[in-house]
Amino acid sequence: MRKEKVNSSRRRNLKTSAKLLSFALLLGELELAWGAKILGVRIWPSEDYTRVTLESDKPLPITQQILSNPDRLVVDVQNLELNPTLRDIVAKVKPNDPYVAQIRVGQFQPTVVRLVFDLKEAVKPQLFTLDPVAEYQYRLIFDLYPTNPPDPLMQLVKESAKKEKVLVEE
Repeated sequence: MRKEKVNSSRRRNLKTSAKLLSFALLLGELELAWGAKILGVRIWPSEDYTRVTLESDKPLPITQQILSNPDRLVVDVQNLELNPTLRDIVAKVKPNDPYVAQIRVGQFQPTVVRLVFDLKEAVKPQLFTLDPVAEYQYRLIFDLYPTNPPDPLMQLVKESAKKEKVLVEE
């Protein structure tokens, strides 16, 4: 009789352990299926283009669309929940950025974050991803090139005028 009680107790413990293990595995699968985390955001403006980088712990599937009047780039990032790191992208846009006026970000759907780039002029976006390397994780890159690139001759004239102005002021 005592042996039956011990076996019954073991069975209950094994069943409970199996249920807990199944539950943990299910949570792990759900975490893998959705829930990428943004680890960092960076913006590099230059005269030729502006680069925006989103670094995450998993690849980020996206859809994009260009809108005009006013010029905007709308990017929906799938399998993502808005976090403070991603919200920080708003403050990283500087007034001297030649192509991006501001970036708005919000939880568009339960598993979709929407980024709206309000642009200073029309751009030709080039979006691509980079796999992890060294200390960097997955990166989603937005290169925003102007539709009408600056004329190299006009750039040279502007630079010469700036240098001349500095020389005259000295």
